[in-house]
Formats: sequence, C-alpha cells, structure tokens
Amino acid sequence: MSARLLSLLRSVWIMLAALTLLLLAARYVMLQTFAAEDLSAYAGDLRDLWRIGLRYDLRVASILLAPLFLLGLAAAARERLWRFFPRTGAALFALAGSIILFFSLANFYYYQTYHTYIDIFAFGFLHEDQAAILQNIREDYPVLRAVLGLLAGAYCFFRLGRALLRRQSRLSSHPALLCLYLCLSLLLWFYLARGGFGTFPLGRDDSRVSRLEILNKLTPNGVIVLDWARKDYAGNTRFPAVSAAEGQELLRRAGFTSFLEKTPQNAWLAANKPHVLLALLESFGSNMLALDAPPDNDLLGALRPHFMDDFLFRRFLPADNGTAPSLAALFFLSPAQNISDSAARHTALPHTPFRVYKEAGYRTVFIYPGKMMWRNLGGYLPLQGVDSLYDQSDLLRLYPEAEKDLTAWGAPDEYAWQLAEKLLREAREPLFISILSVSNHPPYRAPASYSAAPLRFSPASAPYFADGEPESLAMLKTFQYAADAFGRFLSRLKGSALGESTLVAATGDHQMRRLHTFAGEYALNLGVPFYLYLPEKLRAWNAPAYDPQRPGSHKDIFPTLFANSLSGAEYLHLGGRNMLAAQDDASRAFGCNASAWIDSRGVYVSGSEPLFHPWLEAGNKAGPLDFRDSLLAAPELKEAGAEQGLKMQAYPALLRWQINARVNGAPLPAPAGAD
Repeated sequence: MSARLLSLLRSVWIMLAALTLLLLAARYVMLQTFAAEDLSAYAGDLRDLWRIGLRYDLRVASILLAPLFLLGLAAAARERLWRFFPRTGAALFALAGSIILFFSLANFYYYQTYHTYIDIFAFGFLHEDQAAILQNIREDYPVLRAVLGLLAGAYCFFRLGRALLRRQSRLSSHPALLCLYLCLSLLLWFYLARGGFGTFPLGRDDSRVSRLEILNKLTPNGVIVLDWARKDYAGNTRFPAVSAAEGQELLRRAGFTSFLEKTPQNAWLAANKPHVLLALLESFGSNMLALDAPPDNDLLGALRPHFMDDFLFRRFLPADNGTAPSLAALFFLSPAQNISDSAARHTALPHTPFRVYKEAGYRTVFIYPGKMMWRNLGGYLPLQGVDSLYDQSDLLRLYPEAEKDLTAWGAPDEYAWQLAEKLLREAREPLFISILSVSNHPPYRAPASYSAAPLRFSPASAPYFADGEPESLAMLKTFQYAADAFGRFLSRLKGSALGESTLVAATGDHQMRRLHTFAGEYALNLGVPFYLYLPEKLRAWNAPAYDPQRPGSHKDIFPTLFANSLSGAEYLHLGGRNMLAAQDDASRAFGCNASAWIDSRGVYVSGSEPLFHPWLEAGNKAGPLDFRDSLLAAPELKEAGAEQGLKMQAYPALLRWQINARVNGAPLPAPAGAD
C-alpha cells in the first residue's frame, strides 16, 4: 500500500502542475493578444495579475482533480482495486484537462467578442434561438480546429495520466512518515482548493489587481469566471421581497428624492398627442460609427443627413452590453435580463413605458423582425401594456419578398420600417411604436438587392477588426444597410404629413461586436448614440435645449420622450431625466452601464474605487458626427471622491430593489407632497 500511495501522491501533484501550467499559458496568450497598451508602467500590477492568477489556477486545478485524488486514495487501499485505477484515473485527468481547455478557449473568444470574461450574458444561450446561435458559432469561430484540438488534448492528458499512475514508486516509507506526507498533502490540497485559510475563500473581489481594467479581466481563468456567471444567473432570476426602509436609504445614497415623477402640464400636447416611435437598433455601436469616414467608408448612408439635422447625443451608454439586458432595462425598467421568462413572467409590472403611454390614450405596438417566442416576448409584452405584436411571420405575410433574404435571426430591417410606416398612415389614434431590429447581427448579410455606398477595409481601420478583410467588409456592409434602412424611413416620414406629427428616437442595444479596443477607448467601445427627431411644432411648444455633450444612457430615453410627448403623465424615472431640459438635473446627469459610468468629468470603470479617466479636451469641440473624439478619455486616473463612490454602489442596488418591489407589488416611494 505504501508504494501505491506514494505513486498516487506523486502523480496527482504532477497532474496539478500540468493543469496549472495550462491555465497560466491561456492567460499569457490572452495577455499577449488583447493587451494593446504599453504595460511598462504597470509592472507591479502585472506581478499581482500572475500572483493572484496563479492562485485562481491552483484553485481550479485542485478542485477538478479532487475526485481523482479521493478515488485514488480509496483504490490504493486494495491492490485489486488499484489494478483498475490507472485507466479510470487517466480518464478523470483527461476530463479535467478537457474542461480547462474548453473554457480557456471559450473565454478567449468570448473576450475577443465582448471585451470581458465569460459573464451572465453567456447564459442567454438558454433563452435564445439555440439553432441560430449555433449557426453563428459555426460561421464566426474555428469550431473544427477547436474540436480537433480538444480531442488531441484529451488524448494527451489520458496518455500522460495513465503513464503516471502505472508507474509504481520504488521508494518505500515508514508508515509514520507516509501518514505525515499524506496529511500534509491533504491539508495543502484543501488550502489550494479554497485559495487560502482566511475567513473567505479566494473570490471575485480578489481579481481587482489594477486600475487598468484589462488586467482585472485577465486575472481569473475561464473556469472560475463561468462559476461566477452561473451564480449571477441564479440570483438574476429571483425576486425576493424588499423593505420600504431599504428603498428609502438607497434613494438617499443615490442622491434622489423619489422614484416617481410627472411631466409638466401642457394643454397643447394634451390636445395634439404626437405619434412616438422608439427603435432599439441591433449592435448600433459608437465603436463602429467611429470608423465612418465618407466618401471612402460611408457607414450611415441615408441616415447621415438626419444625424446632422436632428438631436444626436454621443456621450451615451446602453444599459447593458447585450440585447436582452438592454431591452429589459429600457422597456421593463428591469436590471434582470431574464425577467420575461423568469418566475415573474406572469406578473404585470406597474410603470412600464408601454403602460405610461397606454394610460395616456395611446395604442402601443411592438415590432420585432425575429420570432416573438424569443425570450417569451410574445407572452410577456401584452402583460406589460403592449396592444399589438408583429414579428417575422407578420412581415412575411405582408411582404412575401422578404423571405429570400431571411437570416437565422429574422427578416431584413427595411420591412419593419415599412410596417411602422403603414401603421402610422392608417392610425386613427396616437401610436407608441417600439422596434427591435435584427439585421446588424451575425451572420452579417445584407439583402442581395442592397446596393452599398462606398466601403473600405483600410489600413487605419484594420487593427480594430478581429476578422480578416472579407468578413470585416461584410460587417461594414450590414451595418451600413441597417443605418441606411432607418435613414430611408426617416426621409419618407419627414417628406410626408406624418413628419409633423411623429416623434422618432433611436439608440443601439450594445456596441458592435468583434471590434478591438485601445487605450482611452473604454467608453467608445461601450457607447451607443441617442438620436431624436422632434417635429417643428413640438420644438416650438417644448423649447428644447440641446447640448450634444450631455452624458446619458438608456435610463434617460423615456424621461426625454415623456417630457416631449405627454402632458401631466406620471412615470418611474430611475435616475433618468429629460436630455433636452433647459436646465440639466445635476443629480441625474450621468450615464450608467453594467461596465462603466460616465458624467461630465469623464469615464468611471465599474469597481470599488471612485476613480475616473477625464475626457480629453478635443471631445468638447468634436464635430456632430465625431464619435471617437467625443468618447475618448485620458489614460491617467483621478480621484472622484467618496460621495461618488457611494452613489455608484447605491445605484445598481436601487435598480435591483425597485424591480423586486414592483414584482412583489410593494408601493414605491412617491415625491414629497404627492397624494
């Protein structure tokens, strides 16, 4: 038995070292691939990255090998059992190695696409059209090479494990020394699996090693971040009861006095209700718009004159970095992206934007060129105040020619705009129309009949693309098609009588995927524009004050729409304000994303320290379509103050509190003096 135990202990420590080296190698590859900055000024942070990263790697490797270790201890007790163990142990070692290989590869490509490690958004796969996602994966990633690499890796791990376990130790040891050796091994294994002997095991908070965010993202490994994402997903589907006292305290810490607000009384608006259309445009990111350079690389097409003539906010962030979470935050005022197919999927929420318009006498419409079964929208939207739903099947029925250009995600955007135009022409009551577009989504394929304006994969833009020239040109063309389709709709609308009675707004759901980011471009990488068209009559009555440098995010869209279309309407503001107000509300003059915060001073990366990157001065003088200068920040960090840190911590908690309160039917704090 002594020889078998020594053989086992020697083998598992070698296996642990092999798996740890694999994880370290994966981190090194990601660091070399994605860290475009000069890291010479971050030598201390890099040391912490490798030190903490090694602890994460040892923790993952020891946990994955724990079953092998324990089974080996049982098998070592009997020679008959030990004869079968080398093959079983080798299979377990191969499984552990394959798990590490798979999630290291997944984390690499996830970071390449989303500029972060695997997070809760990855679990959206459970709620998406899996066939469409798998098709995208086959088209966008080297699946065959990855599978072959995994099989080869599993085979190598199996051979190594069997060779180690078959090799009997020739050393002998005194039983007391062997017992001591075994106890020390078990104690050290427990230490590694826990990440230390402190009060709390090695966790997520320990991954913050630098003020440079990419180093924080590369410190953990692909396996441990999957576990963090799993826990986030589990917590994101529960809506526990909350106390009013907690809500009041979070309001105070966030710098607000209430949740609810009313638009001013406006007799003209009450008698002349405009149609309102809001479009959430797929992947309409500022990072792609920054590459717009006509006449050689025209990414806007027919949308360009409207961007020039109307209100366009460029220092603007989406609520989150995916379609589902941004849609939930914008239309349901929910930080839980899975609310539409969660335990609360049968709950009618108060204060949704649809309900606000419905109570003001509007017919509410939702148009989605995909399938309305996505995220259970077909069942959930009517509960939240939507009167009429139109999806891919309706577009194909109305416009059969759309079928030839159908993708895995739905019909081309132009048909959604045609339907919106048709509904506006035929309306006998004010309409609130919301559109979720799909064309600018992998697989990047514009309709065959679309004739693109000039596009160029230039040496200046090439470093931003994760793919080669053919794939990147397809992305450029699809982006241009989506923008052009929206622009053509606006041109037709403004050229008709509807142009004087329709307010149109649009924003992106998240940034453009598969584009690299560089120093100073953190906000640019995350940002989306907020476009707003107000007819002249509305401008005359509401006297909007336009400052294109006002910072904002999705939270500000509906307060802006309500203020410019409704009279005396109560709504849930959640920190949003009218972006066209004559006097900006300083307490709400910020933009908040799941990964960042912006205000008039600069860009704050989400984390525990209230530090910010100041805006570059050029951004304050940027032209109307200059997205790059508008969103560039200096690399140095400045202290923001403890009060800002408290607000940044309180605001996400406040969002979570209010959705729990609304799901559970709890009353929300009203403005002082309200009835």
